[in-house]
Amino acid sequence: MKHVLAGSLFALSLAVVGCDQTPQHPEDLPWQITVTPDGHPQVFKLEIGKSTLRGVIEHLRSFPEMAVFSHESGKRTLEAYFGTQRIGLFDAKIVAELQADDAMLDKFQNEAGKPEGMASGQWKYPLSETSLKAADALPVRKLVYMPSINYEPDIVTARFGEPTERLPAQKDGVEFWLYPQKGLAIVMNNDGGEILYYTDRQNYAALKQELLETKPKNAN
Repeated sequence: MKHVLAGSLFALSLAVVGCDQTPQHPEDLPWQITVTPDGHPQVFKLEIGKSTLRGVIEHLRSFPEMAVFSHESGKRTLEAYFGTQRIGLFDAKIVAELQADDAMLDKFQNEAGKPEGMASGQWKYPLSETSLKAADALPVRKLVYMPSINYEPDIVTARFGEPTERLPAQKDGVEFWLYPQKGLAIVMNNDGGEILYYTDRQNYAALKQELLETKPKNAN
């Protein structure tokens, strides 16, 4: 269950004062985003669209569960699920979607273990050991950050700014807050369970379309 921490999100993200009263500056906060001239958001010391799976593994010091997901629409994604990680001051579940062409996805599926049917209607193909090694050098197409605390709207606007667009989702009580200039999209949920998506300029339109067409993942 998520912990509702509205005002405390501010307190935790402000400079931490040590015993000597010297202010410290927390890093790896989800709103600490800079964008390169070619449109790659930099967050959590990663450059989305350029940083590889190996870079994420080294930064998080964690090995993910990896699989190809085959969607009902025919679309396939290669995802690395890191589970709950402590990044900066906060805990969050992390998923990295990797950039892989059809030939590589075919290879990974053919080498995969027995596929697993998902409640969502997708099929999950866990990667073999050989495929895991081959995936190491693939760039991160999209990074998904599912915080363990709820993000109240006023906190989001204070930290991330006003979104360029607010679009309703298929599910009641859910909105998509879009920040294309930051390479960020946030699923805002009245019942909690916000999800942050980071992607580069080249893939932002596709991310927006995916969010509008599919149900958001459950972060709980």
